[in-house]
Amino acid sequence: MEGGEFKQRFLRFSGLIYRYACAVTGDRQDAEDIVQEVFEKLWKMREMLTVVENDEAYVVSIARNSSLDRLRKHSRHRMTTLTPAMEPGDDGEVLSRLEAKEQLQHLEQMLTTLPANQQTVIRLRHFANQPFPEIATAMQLTEMNVRQLLSRARRTLKEKMKKYEYGESV
Repeated sequence: MEGGEFKQRFLRFSGLIYRYACAVTGDRQDAEDIVQEVFEKLWKMREMLTVVENDEAYVVSIARNSSLDRLRKHSRHRMTTLTPAMEPGDDGEVLSRLEAKEQLQHLEQMLTTLPANQQTVIRLRHFANQPFPEIATAMQLTEMNVRQLLSRARRTLKEKMKKYEYGESV
């Protein structure tokens, strides 16, 4: 496969890869790195890509694996978009912001304890605002499976948050 054919066939997926990786990792820099990794992998195996029937599904599966590998490498996931900004204000406001920040950090920590597929569904649905059909395609699952994973993840997180709020160990 020549460079022009490769570009025409795969570059159109760069935005999809970026959004997916950003949703899974929660980090824009990691997402950019993952986009580059995916295209490097595709380029290295370009001669074998002639047998791939569904380019989008294939590209997303590589992006998913790269994103999950990246998450595994980072023992603690950074989610800067969840952290409320600390601005000067009255003491009550500062205290409530600190409490909110603490809860969000704990929620993020609990999120990392979920199975990888549940983490991915939560991140894609709630942080990237992806619709169910797009999540199903990206994860190569049915919409019903995506909804079940999301329901299980929410239930688990809700239980863990209750334990956290009541001071029980999670």
